[in-house]
Amino acid sequence: MQAVPPIQANSPNRFRNTGFFMIAPLTAVILLLLWAGVTLAGYQSQHSGRVFTGVTVLGADLSALSQAEAEIALANAFPYPDTAVITFYDPATGQAWSASPAALGLAFDVAGTAAAAYEVGRHGRPLARVRAMFTTWYYGRELAPTLVLDEAKLDQYLAGLAADINRPPINAALNITEGVADYVSGSHGRFLDVTNTRQRLLPALTQFREAELELMVYETQPTITDASEVSAEIQQLIGSPLTFYLQKPLTESDLQPITLASQDLSAWLRVEVIENGDGTMQHHTFLDENAVRHWLRQFEDDLYREPVNARFYFDDATEELVLVAPHVNGRELDIEATIAQLRAQAGSPNRSVPFVVKEIIPVAHSEATAVELGITEFITQSTTWFSGSSAARKHNIATAAANFYGIVIAPYEEFSFNKYLGSISEADGYEEGFIIIDGLTIKGIGGGICQVSTTLYQTAFFGGYPIKERTPHGYMLGYYRDGAGHGMDATVYSPLVDMKFINNTPYHLLIENYYDAEHEALTFKFYSTSLGRRVVKELLPWENVVPAIEEDTWVFDEDLAPGTVQQVDWQTEGADVTVTRIVYNADGVPLYGPIEYFNSRYLPVGDVYHYGPGVEPYDYSKVPDEGH
Repeated sequence: MQAVPPIQANSPNRFRNTGFFMIAPLTAVILLLLWAGVTLAGYQSQHSGRVFTGVTVLGADLSALSQAEAEIALANAFPYPDTAVITFYDPATGQAWSASPAALGLAFDVAGTAAAAYEVGRHGRPLARVRAMFTTWYYGRELAPTLVLDEAKLDQYLAGLAADINRPPINAALNITEGVADYVSGSHGRFLDVTNTRQRLLPALTQFREAELELMVYETQPTITDASEVSAEIQQLIGSPLTFYLQKPLTESDLQPITLASQDLSAWLRVEVIENGDGTMQHHTFLDENAVRHWLRQFEDDLYREPVNARFYFDDATEELVLVAPHVNGRELDIEATIAQLRAQAGSPNRSVPFVVKEIIPVAHSEATAVELGITEFITQSTTWFSGSSAARKHNIATAAANFYGIVIAPYEEFSFNKYLGSISEADGYEEGFIIIDGLTIKGIGGGICQVSTTLYQTAFFGGYPIKERTPHGYMLGYYRDGAGHGMDATVYSPLVDMKFINNTPYHLLIENYYDAEHEALTFKFYSTSLGRRVVKELLPWENVVPAIEEDTWVFDEDLAPGTVQQVDWQTEGADVTVTRIVYNADGVPLYGPIEYFNSRYLPVGDVYHYGPGVEPYDYSKVPDEGH
């Protein structure tokens, strides 16, 4: 086995030789570091509270300046926000507005910028700070200024600018005063595009330059530009009076023309704004038809004329109606047709508008047949006598009865005696005679008419028709002792006292009457279609009977011939007289309850004489056929 000699370590002398040569470099390094440290300390001491050398902002050298001094230097170096001018120009009007950037919200933050300059070389790790101080000193450092844009201030300025420029469009307007129409033309509006202005303004502010900006202003059109044509239409509608007239007046007293002034027509005028298919608007003028309709209604009653039925008599042999007097058409205002006529003429020069009326043809017209009207058979009749009446009374009975000949009453219509009687005067053919008012017999026109109403009442009574109004005389008359008897009379005194009944059947009712001069009798007949009614009448015993007045009454009458006396009333007792009626239908059932009561209160009267000139009262020798 071969032995390996041990390895020997280096000799200590070798290291001593090497360390000798390292002393100098190390010393140099140490000295350099000491110098650098002293130099750095001195540099920092020189810039204590001051900006390090080499820092500039916008060309302003801030080296070794305190922050306060830096702020002054910066303010002097950058006057742009306060001194620059931004001009806004409206090309349409030539108007211009000028403002500084500061007024537009741009501000130079000198304090913040100075603070940023001071912080160069003073933040970060130590080596980084040293490097920053050195590079700044050696190469220099340009810092960007700190600028602040106040958005709210900018928006406020632009809003004020818009307020100066913006103008809403004005629609054409109409003005109506005292029936005269004029108009104000519409005008366009203007609208500043604030967004566009802002977008073009910002580059000038951020590049620190002055600028002249041409504003973008839009014109806005009114929805209604011209109302001149509408104004002319309105002037045509209401500019002159309008007359409504009746084309065919029936009499001179018929409705006279009604003229409306322009001011009156203005109340009917309406103006509304409507939208066209292209989005534009226009005025639309028209007359308020509801207002016109309301105005026309006031003339309905004046223009209405009730139709008059034809008059007939019933031919018992042929069972047909024979025409006595033709019908007369009625008339009523056609409001809707009148409004349509007004609408058609309103815009024309023709300022006369007719009231449009339509005829009312009665059911009982001249060509109507018995079958059509349901007048097919005799129903009932009643007769009263007027023997002993004066010639004037007989004449008046005949005259009044003629008014009722051939009358046709519609189904369920209420008959009024006074309606068909009409006026009572000498001009109507009546003569002066004696009439009864408040139980007294006095002179008057139309004495004897109550004979007609009484006869007609009795006919309706026995026909089973409902009696709606009936008034007895003040005292019992001898004319009605025969026939139906007392309690069956009916007095009339138009327009206060009437006799009424109802044709309560589904058929028309024909009234005929016959004046019999030979037998001094008046007869009424009813024709219709029978419903099989049966009437039972009963006269109850009189009650509260009062004897006739014994004392005679003499009344001077200057119209009587001299030396003559005329007896006008005869002694008659008073009493409460009641007549009952039961009307049975075809099945034997009472129609109007178990029983109807018709009460009459008659006063007692004595003999009454009228005497003329030359006669002494109570001279019975002058009384013709004296029976006293």
